[in-house]
Amino acid sequence: PLLRFSGSSLLCPQLRGPPDAALHDGLLSQYDGDSCSWQENYFVLLGDFTLRWFESEEALRKGCEPRGSTALSGYLLLSSPSEYAASLVGLCQGLAGGSPFADPPGEFLFFLYHPFRRHFCFCAGSAGSRRIWRAALRDGIRYRSTELQRRDSPEAEAFLEAVRFYRQERGRYGAGDLLLGPEPEILGNVLMEDLLPLLRSQVLPSIRGSERRRQPRWGGGGGGGGGGGDRSHPKFLQEVYALILSEISGEFEGFREEREKLQLELEKRIRPDLDQMLTLKDQIARKLQAVVQSPAESCCGWGVEPHLERLVEELVRPVGSGVEAVRSLFVQRVDEMIGLVRSSPVAVLQEEV
Repeated sequence: PLLRFSGSSLLCPQLRGPPDAALHDGLLSQYDGDSCSWQENYFVLLGDFTLRWFESEEALRKGCEPRGSTALSGYLLLSSPSEYAASLVGLCQGLAGGSPFADPPGEFLFFLYHPFRRHFCFCAGSAGSRRIWRAALRDGIRYRSTELQRRDSPEAEAFLEAVRFYRQERGRYGAGDLLLGPEPEILGNVLMEDLLPLLRSQVLPSIRGSERRRQPRWGGGGGGGGGGGDRSHPKFLQEVYALILSEISGEFEGFREEREKLQLELEKRIRPDLDQMLTLKDQIARKLQAVVQSPAESCCGWGVEPHLERLVEELVRPVGSGVEAVRSLFVQRVDEMIGLVRSSPVAVLQEEV
């Protein structure tokens, strides 16, 4: 059973609830790519930032199995149909565009987009509900996507650098969204990046049907429905990515076990010489400091310090403008709240607070 967690979804990681805590939950309309219709599901964002959905709130309370779940790593949170359609055009090159979904049940739309995983088209019941969901999901995406970067370990840094070098050797730079998530997902993203041109040239032309049908079968168009997934119209890129991710995860786990064994052997080999190595390290550090200190101080004296005052002035100006804008907004809202106290019932005031 899920635990209720009353804390805000914007709390610091150390203040979050346990993995099975419900950070936020509620009804959302979700586009079903199989039936080309909108269906209502009950969504729950868990403490480990996994998104689950159920047929209803009652199904959740009864402990029924969820209709589906997804980790939020690597997703983009999009705010408008035009942004989502533009992302699909980039993913489905060679296919005609057009609206990726039928008429929504309301105007409060938002989207979860991943180039190689299922997409989610949501419609909230109100502007307030959409704002809360977007804040919670944005925080979850950021937290799950930066799992590797937050480890702050030599192994994680070496892994990320190796992936960057691999891509740079192939003339690809930027695209930091490919370096988000745990190691298997990052490797899967990079491998899909290598395969995508080949798949577009050899597989995409063989997908039959109208343009409107070919686009979701290739890899986009609103994701699966509230039920058991996209079995009637499997999305090719998602199937390929899932297969690659499965293979990589298994091999990576074997590599991790082998690495741990090698690390233990290396530690045993190094430990007897550790004191000598530390002494040598201190000696080298002192020599480097003696060589570098005087030129560095001289460079700072004539090349940096004369410009510091002007740089501080340039930095203070936008900071001061920002503080003044926050102050004006605060004063405006306080005036509005005072007006509400004088003219409105307590229920309205509580909602505003």
